[in-house]
Amino acid sequence: MNVAKLISLLRDAIGGGFGRRVMLPFAAVLVVVVALAGCGGSSETTSSGGEASTPASEETGAEETGAEEKEEEGGEAGVSAAGYKYGGTPKETEEAKTKGGEAAGKEESPPTGKTIGVIQLSGESSTSVLVADAAKHIGDMFGYTVNVCDPQLEEQKFAECATSILAQSPSVIFSVSSNPALFGSAVKEAEGQGIPWFNVGSASAKSTEINNYGIDGFALAKTLDEYMFEAMREKHGSSGEKMKVFAITAPTVGISSRNSEIELKRNAEEAGDVELIIHNLDLANAPQDTLTSSRQTLERNPELAGMWTLCDFCLPLMAQTVSTYPEAKDVVVAGEYSNPQAVADIRKGTVSAIADYAWALPVWVGMDQVLGNWAHKEKITQGFGVFKTYPLPFMEPYLLTKENVGKSGPVPIFGPDFEAFFEEKWGKEFGVG
Repeated sequence: MNVAKLISLLRDAIGGGFGRRVMLPFAAVLVVVVALAGCGGSSETTSSGGEASTPASEETGAEETGAEEKEEEGGEAGVSAAGYKYGGTPKETEEAKTKGGEAAGKEESPPTGKTIGVIQLSGESSTSVLVADAAKHIGDMFGYTVNVCDPQLEEQKFAECATSILAQSPSVIFSVSSNPALFGSAVKEAEGQGIPWFNVGSASAKSTEINNYGIDGFALAKTLDEYMFEAMREKHGSSGEKMKVFAITAPTVGISSRNSEIELKRNAEEAGDVELIIHNLDLANAPQDTLTSSRQTLERNPELAGMWTLCDFCLPLMAQTVSTYPEAKDVVVAGEYSNPQAVADIRKGTVSAIADYAWALPVWVGMDQVLGNWAHKEKITQGFGVFKTYPLPFMEPYLLTKENVGKSGPVPIFGPDFEAFFEEKWGKEFGVG
């Protein structure tokens, strides 16, 4: 089992703004998981922690600076470094282009000399890679410098990354699923310098310094639960008994994870035929805890109807456990937050569904907001409601199932073709692309 592929890593996996209280246990999980495993017109730099940035052209020397050298997946146009590709139809792409052209503002020369700063959660996380990939794509379009810092899920490195990014004079900053407190004084310094700062991915704690474009977890859970409960009824609904669902949660991790659990409990109660068995993940021993708790639950509940989780690397482990029990062949395994390994399991038939979002989209929206501010003096919209200001249904959750993931290839991204929308919009507005 390729654990490097199946983690898409912890924070995106469990979906909430990191707080100082839980960061170190998550770092410990990363160590365990790793143990189990045995560009264009823009200028791009990457670094880890507070170390000096490494120019993209010198990445072969990354081992000397301590920064991890990353090999991007390639070979197919439109495939992100994380192994994702837009999965919609040509008609949807054409609609997005039309809407993008209609949404274009007054023609202006493109803002020049800008720098985009990105603070990942972990360079191994699918969401973090998608965010950095989006920033680099946009940087290529406008000729902007893109600086990416990977804190490698280590608490002290978040502040180091923020300091490093700030020292490189960013025009805008994107951080992934992280609470403002992790960045120390950098958030106040950025605010004082008038630098827009966006949190993307999962929602962070409320802050006047950071504009939160991260999800709150409610809609994601509702999307998954409706599908999962119906799939369970098809296999177990005739028994006349309540269908038992084993759920691995992590309510202490952050806003999104806590809200997803709240939504799950509410949906189960409203359904009337679902009984939950809740297990709070042992963050310091997550992989083994997932395997052990899943096995014990199956042994104690041979009538189990489903397994649910908001931890993306837990999902393949749960599916693996179910597959070792022939009598559990009708257990519906589903979760939130995709990664390539979990999608491979959908194709194999051991995972039924994953609820997901287009995680790169908030970067495109954030950049559209700052471009409007730089070029037209337009006010930057605050909060998740920004997505409702666009003419397409942006940032709505969707399901990945065997019916729509295909037999092989990149993980599909569904919803409006946001790249086509903004490329058309900015092409007409700023003459780029």
